Amino acid sequence: MTPTWVAEEQVVFVHPDGSRRAGRIAVGAPAYVSPHEAQCAVALDGFQERIPRISGGSSLQALLLATRFLGWRLHDFVSKGGRVLDPSDDSDLELKSMFGALLRHPDSSGAAE
Repeated sequence: MTPTWVAEEQVVFVHPDGSRRAGRIAVGAPAYVSPHEAQCAVALDGFQERIPRISGGSSLQALLLATRFLGWRLHDFVSKGGRVLDPSDDSDLELKSMFGALLRHPDSSGAAE
């Protein structure tokens, strides 16, 4: 099934080794695959090429889990020396502003890291 992308951001990924790749962060519309399971496609083109669809018990849960997954993967990438840049001016994308509390690990009690 081809996803219907509902939100996306063009970026440049700068890997810890200095290599640069044009990229895209995207989340697809949730779709039910059974009466009690919905899935969302996600994309991190230029960084992680194949990502399984994210599942949830409802369309809302699948969408929220998919968004959280993207935030965590990007935060992990940056914490290991990578950078996520705005392609228009090479400024760092503000992951905290974009993902907010979704970056917070469920086991943490503090603000988004």
